[in-house]
Amino acid sequence: MRLTHLATSAAIAVLAAACGGNDRSGTTDVDESTAASALEALHLATSGEGAVSWGGRTFDDGVYTFTDVVFSDLNDDEDDEDDAEDGEDGEDDAVEIDTDMEFDSVRAERMIVAAPRFDEDGNVIFDRLSIEDARFVGDDDDTDGGFDRFVLEQPNAAMVADFARGFSGEDSDDDANPQVFSTYRFETLALEGLSFVSTEAGEEGEFGLTRFAMEGYTGDRLGLFELSGLRFEGEDPDTGPIVIRLDTIAMENIGPSFMHSLDRGIADAMAAEAGEETDAPAEEFDLDTYDPFDAYESFRMTGLDANIGGILVTMDSMSAAIERGRGEVVMTSEMTPLVVRPDTNQPLGAQFAMGLGMLGYQQIELHGASEAVYDEAGDRVFTRGDNYFEMTDGFRIEGESDFGGYLAYAREAMRMSTGDFDEETFDGDAILAMFDPLVINSFVLRLEDHSLLDRALTAGSAAQGMSKEELRQQAGAMVSLGMLGMPAEIPRPLVSQLSSALVSFINEGGTITISVQPDEPISVGALARAAEDGSFDFDAYGITVTAEPADE
Repeated sequence: MRLTHLATSAAIAVLAAACGGNDRSGTTDVDESTAASALEALHLATSGEGAVSWGGRTFDDGVYTFTDVVFSDLNDDEDDEDDAEDGEDGEDDAVEIDTDMEFDSVRAERMIVAAPRFDEDGNVIFDRLSIEDARFVGDDDDTDGGFDRFVLEQPNAAMVADFARGFSGEDSDDDANPQVFSTYRFETLALEGLSFVSTEAGEEGEFGLTRFAMEGYTGDRLGLFELSGLRFEGEDPDTGPIVIRLDTIAMENIGPSFMHSLDRGIADAMAAEAGEETDAPAEEFDLDTYDPFDAYESFRMTGLDANIGGILVTMDSMSAAIERGRGEVVMTSEMTPLVVRPDTNQPLGAQFAMGLGMLGYQQIELHGASEAVYDEAGDRVFTRGDNYFEMTDGFRIEGESDFGGYLAYAREAMRMSTGDFDEETFDGDAILAMFDPLVINSFVLRLEDHSLLDRALTAGSAAQGMSKEELRQQAGAMVSLGMLGMPAEIPRPLVSQLSSALVSFINEGGTITISVQPDEPISVGALARAAEDGSFDFDAYGITVTAEPADE
């Protein structure tokens, strides 16, 4: 049986935070007559008449409690036709999750519907839906799994209507009743204790998730997104064992500029689940009030621990924050060391160790940080503090920048991303026009060698049977030759600077710096056009490329 409104609504609702307290807490007062009428509208009045059946049901103080609950899905005509075309002996009749997990039904010990009733417009609503101690049931032993608790609190009528259509088990006209996540509203929606096991040959694996959560969704804002306790263990015939663990991913106070991308991603996922292309209309934005910095308050990922066929990856944390102050917005990020190292007991790990050994490394360690400030009065975004990405004992990249006209640029970029463009209108000129408002006040990019260059030359010289100095000379000559083939639109003095700096960097290591310090702020779009039409004035733009040898 194919996944329809019930399963799809539940799948996209794998989103929320755990709810404490008892089943009666915070429940709206509802009399039994009203609740019974609402139950009819939810297709939960008679066991087995829709996609839901149960062994027992009680009503107490506005709360219905169902026991021994079975959720199944009715085959529709389109699915019958698809199955006949597929010719897979009914395998496609099973509910599918990401095509890797199939089951015919879900059996739960208990389901609770709190305060079913009607709003002032006559739409059925409820305070809370929870499904507890559920198992996925298939027609064979290839898969097994379930979840501890699914809970939905304070959904709006549009969301309840989609669940009701799923409970009915009837064919649904998706054109007449499209599922659009951005039309939903809810206070809490959660799935806890999810697990499943696949024993299918070549695809064996175990998956678990302690919690996948969203809270406080109002359409253009989400109070919390949280995922915790992710774990996967499997075996790939080519790669070997695969183990991935992640403690937490959390984002707080997600705003409209991020929610647009999230809503679009959910719409794409829902369409893909239904085997269709996304046809949801582009979301309209008031560009006069659009705030690109109203994305989120904080992001944090912790406890990454993975083993991909003997390549071990660990990271304590990655974090980011957007904080508003007096007349400015401060954006920061930090990544604690991401460590990649080999387990030589596994073939892939042994190969990785060999490659690292040629460069004189036992592991790779990456870390970085950034800080940028948006000045509201000047409409400027500029860097402050440390802005770098570094490989320990390898290299370090640092950046400094100051851009103006950022708000107009961001709004134009949003206009393009939310509009409908065809190949004739969405071309290079349109992209350059998007960058016209963004101006460069200053820009500096530095690459510092922290021994990676020397290690690479040592390994290369050994592989090619020549001295390290001979390889340096050969590499420098190749760079100089390559510069001769640069496009004619790029001024020859700039090509000469770049060639000299790269050759010096190869010969002596140290730091190579690219700097843009224009006499007057220059539009990024204008800069790109100048490069295309041959009017590129690198002196006026203050572009330099220099190399500074390493300290002795």
